[in-house]
Amino acid sequence: MRTFSIIGITTCSLLTTLVATAKPQPPTERPPPVTTQACLGDLNDFLRCPPGAAVDGTECRATSGHWAKSTRQGPALLLRDAAERDSTRVRVQFASFYKDHKKTGRTFHFDAEGRLEEWSDTQADEQHGLSVQCSPDGRVERVASFNRGKVVGLSRTWGNQDGTLSLAYEHGADGRGRRVEVSAELARRPDELCRPTHCDVTARPDLSGIPASQPSSK
Repeated sequence: MRTFSIIGITTCSLLTTLVATAKPQPPTERPPPVTTQACLGDLNDFLRCPPGAAVDGTECRATSGHWAKSTRQGPALLLRDAAERDSTRVRVQFASFYKDHKKTGRTFHFDAEGRLEEWSDTQADEQHGLSVQCSPDGRVERVASFNRGKVVGLSRTWGNQDGTLSLAYEHGADGRGRRVEVSAELARRPDELCRPTHCDVTARPDLSGIPASQPSSK
């Protein structure tokens, strides 16, 4: 004679009920991509010096003229540990481009983990153009424009956990700012600015944030 287990029937019934009542789980949100120093490409290829310059350590230096070998000329890297020889552990503090020993181009700063934390357009060692600050998870924290080292035009800061705009200031030619309200388009956090696929130190500066009434060239 075949017997039936009440425990088995009860367990089967419970599983059927759980399957029938289980709610589908929403897909897990993937974390946004984070730009790291890998955006510089191979660091040896990065140090391609212009004519009249040669690699000296982790930077290009002039090979002729009165200040030969002491003048930075071309791409340059500052490493967090210059003595590190393991390529997998090398950490770049910043990458830049020099003209006559002055930063001229786009400078990228990275944190101790190799993540992009800031980039700025520069001219003759001064911030000149767009400047962007990034969080460790690849989101924009602040966007501002500079004219010859002074913040000008509109600057925006995103510090709220929900990603909404925290502060917006309009700056005059003297760098002084007053708090303003901005449109929904300008209030949007432009995280794409913190996620470049290629970090180009020779990129043309973004001068669009400098008011037309303020000269943007020396």
